[in-house]
Order: sequence, then structure tokens, then C-alpha cells
Amino acid sequence: MQILVKIAFIVLPVLASAQISFFRHYSDNSYDFGQGIVQLEDSSYVITGTSGSFTGNGQAFLMHVDSLGNKLWSNHYGGLETEWGRRVLHKENFGYFVCGYSNSYGSGDYDFYLVKVDDSGFEEWHNTYGDGNWERMMDAALTRDTGTIMVGERQNGIFGTDMFMVRTDKNGDTLWTKTLENMGDDIAMSVDIYQDSLLYVGGSWHYADSAQAKGVIYKIHDNGQMLDTLLFKTYAGEYELNDLHIIGDTVQALGSHRMNSADQWDNTFYRSNLTVNGFGNISCFNSTVDGDWHGDVFTSYDNNSSRYMSMSSQNVPSSTNMNGTDLNIQLGNTFMFYQNSVAFIEHEEPDVSGEFIRTSDGGAILVGYSQNTMLGSGGGTIFLLKIGADEVYPLTDVVGYTAVVNVEEQFNSLDVKVYPNPAQDWLFIELPTGDAGTYQLMGVSGNVVAEGAISGDANIQTSALPSGVYLLQIATANGKAINRIVIQ
Repeated sequence: MQILVKIAFIVLPVLASAQISFFRHYSDNSYDFGQGIVQLEDSSYVITGTSGSFTGNGQAFLMHVDSLGNKLWSNHYGGLETEWGRRVLHKENFGYFVCGYSNSYGSGDYDFYLVKVDDSGFEEWHNTYGDGNWERMMDAALTRDTGTIMVGERQNGIFGTDMFMVRTDKNGDTLWTKTLENMGDDIAMSVDIYQDSLLYVGGSWHYADSAQAKGVIYKIHDNGQMLDTLLFKTYAGEYELNDLHIIGDTVQALGSHRMNSADQWDNTFYRSNLTVNGFGNISCFNSTVDGDWHGDVFTSYDNNSSRYMSMSSQNVPSSTNMNGTDLNIQLGNTFMFYQNSVAFIEHEEPDVSGEFIRTSDGGAILVGYSQNTMLGSGGGTIFLLKIGADEVYPLTDVVGYTAVVNVEEQFNSLDVKVYPNPAQDWLFIELPTGDAGTYQLMGVSGNVVAEGAISGDANIQTSALPSGVYLLQIATANGKAINRIVIQ
């Protein structure tokens, strides 16, 4: 059994002219992997991934952190086996979708997995999609009807893996599914939506003529009709396409290339204009450097004029770590041409990119994980790397971490009643007879909105507070309690 030793520390975010940048780790007593992230309207973030810290087996989770990376709450979802949360989608006053894959539920070893979660983090329902084969979801997007489009792969026996897509409505009911069958291994890695009704799906497709994988982008109507295909088959060698985004009227993608299986990988950049008739001004180019490189994820920022890219690398002569997979965060121009390396995440064990998104303050944030026991006691830690506007970058040598497991599950030494929850006008606190102490009600940014002494019971007027999630901390001589409160 592993022993959890929590490290007390303070991480001071870089605040320059109201710009925020930070680098934070989150871990507990098992493996914790970050995969997806979304920013909320109040500038806070919600992360998804998989964690063994809640129940011992892998569970999909949500973790809410404020705009500075301070953890507010977390919750987990799943059964007795393993669940992966790959993406988290959010709509105000609707809640969250956790999109991933599961082998606790469904009909196969793994199936696509969709969990509907309310704004407080509590599960409302879940569903799975697949058959007796393995289905693993890689990416998802929220559709105009508040449904989802989820893409990934499906095993097809001796024929390898096929691309698999599922379109659902907001209740999780299937509108259509699509399997693109082919000899060899194919996978859909990324999806984005253009003009509300057009889906662009990117991935890798086994091209029989060359017996190698090629990058591919599909244009699909929201009703499931295939409209166009862009297969990069004329470019020599083997290709991956890992991440895709619609930026203005252009589709751009990031991936990798090598001439044959004996060669090392180079970064690859794809680009095409979007026209009424399909694709135009198509380009694909490779960036050759020493070592083994993969283009993992990217995002635009600064009015769409620049790109941040997360590249994973191995066997790079200039690296301080020749054993594991490291991450190099690069700044690029509109065409993703390299301009500068702005951050490095380097540990002895693999460092893995999850998702890169632009942020409302003009910066960007990357979620991922590091499989390094020096960072946490469980062998895997979630990281967040927040880049500030005007290219303000954080230091990445932080070694402390914040616990993943929810504060309510850790601080349960005090018997206290708090009601109603959700609250509207008033919140009532009742302590055991004879107990006395203090309370603080805090917003998502850590600001105290109400505080005071309590002896037996207390009433907090909440009618003037903005709707949202708050933390209520109560401390007495007999213990401490932290409750997550929703104010409507």
C-alpha cells in the first residue's frame, strides 16, 4: 500500500498587469491523469480525466479550479472497472457532459461513455455506445442542440481498428452512429464544428496503395451525411493527425510524420481553406529536428494570429532527460511555423498532453499528466499550465501538488447540518448542541463573501449573492467541515 504524504506549499501565480499564468500539479494516493478542460463563464476551469484516488479503480472525474488554479471541488463517476474522461463539455444553466470510454458498463470491453452532470458536479445519468468490440473515444464537441458529437476508434477483428462516431441529443439518445471500415488501423482523433451544422473530423487512415497511415479530414453534415474527404495521400511516408481546429475559414491540424517504421517521427502541420465546394489551398509540411517528435495538441490565441503547440519528444540530444517523453510548448505563427520554445515539462517518466484551449483573458491553458512518482505518491499527477496574455509564461519546476480527492471527502470530522442546498434566500447551519466556532462562505475565486461566529446555529442571507458554486468552511474545537453550496 502506498503512503500518501501531502506537501504543504503555496504557489504564487504570476500576475502582471492583471495577467495570470501558473503551473500546478494535482495528485493523491493513486494515479491521476488529466485529459480535457473547459473554461466557465466566471473564468474558472473544469478538468476531466481518470483517477484511481477516489475508489482505487480508475474513475472518470471532474475537478473544478478557480482562475488561479486553486481547487474548489471534485467528483468521480463510474463503476467497478475503469472509466476514462477524455473531454468535458459545458453549457451555462445546463451542466456538463463528461465524454470518454468505460468497461464498467455497456456491451463491450470498452464503449463510448457519456455522463450528464449538473452544475454542482452531481451525476444525473450516464449512457454507453458500442457493441461487443472495443470502442474508445478520443474527442468530442457540443452541438448546436446541446447534444454531442463523439469520435474515436472501434476494433474490427483481423482488419484492425476503424473510425467510429456517435451523435447524441441532449438526453443522451443516439441520433446516428457511423463506422468507417477499412483494412488496417484507422482512428478519429479530433472533431470541430463549423457554421453550426458542419462537422470536421480528423485522424489517421490506412492507405492501402502505400500500406501506410495518412492524415485525413472528413466534412460531415450534422445529420450524418458524408460531404467531402481530404486524404493527404500524395505526401510520401507515414502520417498521424492528432488535433484539429477550425480557425476562421481555415481548418488546421497538427500531427507527425516519418518515412518508414525505422525512422524517427517529425512534427507535421496540415492546413486547408474551407470553401463552399469543400477544401482549397491545401498544404502539409514537416518540421525535421533531432530526436523523435510528435505534434500532440494546439490552440490559437491573440485574435487567431498565433498558435501555441504542445510537442512530445524522446531521444533529443539537447534534452536534460533522455529516458522519458518530454513536452515542449512552442509558440508559432498563423501557419504554425516555429517562433520560440516557451515552456518545457521534463521528468524521468512520460509527460503527456491532454487538451490545449484558448482562455478568455487572451492566453491559453494546457492540461495533461506526468507519470512521475517524485511529483505525487500515486505514480501519476495532473498538471495545468496557464499562459498569460502577451506571452507571459510560468515556471515549470514546481514539485508540490494539490490533492485531487474532494475536500468534503477529506474533512468529515465535524457533524454539521447545512440546508437547503441549493439555497436561494437563506442558508442555515446547525452544529451539535454546545458546539461553537466560525464559518466562512467563499466564492470560486477564493474571496470571502460571508463570515462570522456560530454557536449552535447560524443563518446566512444569500439572496444578494450571484448564482453559482460556493464553499462553506466551518471550524470548531471539535473539527472542521467543508461543504459545497449551490446558490440559485
